[in-house]
Amino acid sequence: MTAKEHRRVLHRLAEEGFCEFETKKYVLNALKPLGCEVYEIGETGVIAYFDFGKSTTSAFRAEMDALPVQERTGLEFASENEGFMHACGHDGHMAILLEFAERMPFEGALCNVMCVFQPAEEKRGGAETIVLSEEYKRLKPDRVFAVHLRPGLEKGKLFSRAGAICAGSSEVEATFPGDAVHITEPRYSDAIEKTARFYLGIKTAAEDEIFLRFGKMMCGTAGNVTPLSAELFGTARYFSQDERKKCESLLSAVENYGGTYKMTEYAPPVINDEELFRLSGCGTLREPLLCADDFSVYGFRGARALYMLLGTGETPPLHSPYFDFDDDILSVGTEKFIALCKNEKISSAI
Repeated sequence: MTAKEHRRVLHRLAEEGFCEFETKKYVLNALKPLGCEVYEIGETGVIAYFDFGKSTTSAFRAEMDALPVQERTGLEFASENEGFMHACGHDGHMAILLEFAERMPFEGALCNVMCVFQPAEEKRGGAETIVLSEEYKRLKPDRVFAVHLRPGLEKGKLFSRAGAICAGSSEVEATFPGDAVHITEPRYSDAIEKTARFYLGIKTAAEDEIFLRFGKMMCGTAGNVTPLSAELFGTARYFSQDERKKCESLLSAVENYGGTYKMTEYAPPVINDEELFRLSGCGTLREPLLCADDFSVYGFRGARALYMLLGTGETPPLHSPYFDFDDDILSVGTEKFIALCKNEKISSAI
């Protein structure tokens, strides 16, 4: 089957992270006749391994999960799972990898090949499910690749860059104490005021290279009672651990108001290997993206990594209920994966 054909089946099966059971069944059925080693990882992850007797191994990752979005595309092959949609292109990523796997036995690869179907990229822990598995650690790829669809980039063209290409991301929570009293009391500790002062201070103090923003505040139970506490929820984005430390330093200002904070990392930055980028033949992306992807985990676990972006042209944005793309472009991703496996310099890079 072509990637386009696979995508139109997978799009219907949109499932939440760690619950990709029907998606997993489809992947397993597609892999069964290919003669590769197939391993089920956790509840829904899958690794396919083609042992061509080579000295190195290249891994290729695709995400399996969908988003909690009600689809509004009107497609004939729209999601059949109410409230979930492949609005981030993961159906396309899996389709690329499946056509690639189906062609692998006939392409004369210069390395062993691992196809990773990863659950729960949109949640915390999906990549860890794979890299901490006994199968992944035993097969231990030397390099790992991924393609992600990207609206706004030239349709059907691949782009990447050396170094950071996607930001690291941490969830941020700040809590401020207060006194729960009637609002007419003359003196009390005001959790809302503390939160507001902190929030405005952060906006003033944050440097241009620091991305620390808040999108949710929770406090109070009634309009005439001051809250016992107030909470702010947001995100920090960064392209290095030094930038992450700067974010944490700014957050520590909550202590000036008697508050506390928590910073929980979803994923570190995606850092591309300079040599793999140079040999990949991809166009150059000028600036890294503020979006995050747990593909970074594979690189931080020791494999050389290359994350590539496949332009969809002027389409609705990712995570939109209207997101769709011309799925003829998926063949570009498949051909790139094959070319990487047949590149002598890449296949010998360790």
